[in-house]
Amino acid sequence: MKAYRLEVRFTVLMTFLLIAAGNVALLFSIFPVEGYFFGFPIMYIVPILFGWFGILFLTLVANSIGNKIDTAIAEDNKLEEEEEERREKEEGA
Repeated sequence: MKAYRLEVRFTVLMTFLLIAAGNVALLFSIFPVEGYFFGFPIMYIVPILFGWFGILFLTLVANSIGNKIDTAIAEDNKLEEEEEERREKEEGA
């Protein structure tokens, strides 16, 4: 059951982080910045890079942690099934 709770918390956290990384451009529209980065205006290139590479990085992290959580859920389910089979044998004997 702990793995399910962890999955819900992780999903909420990753949703927040993905939305934040995808909407970095709002910060640059609220607080305009002058300057250039790689020859492009900072207020245009930084939100694009955060959008592309920030989302890519967060997706890779979410995939890795999500797989670990799914493995923990599968182990918990297997233990519950074994316990249920053991109880059924005890009741039947």
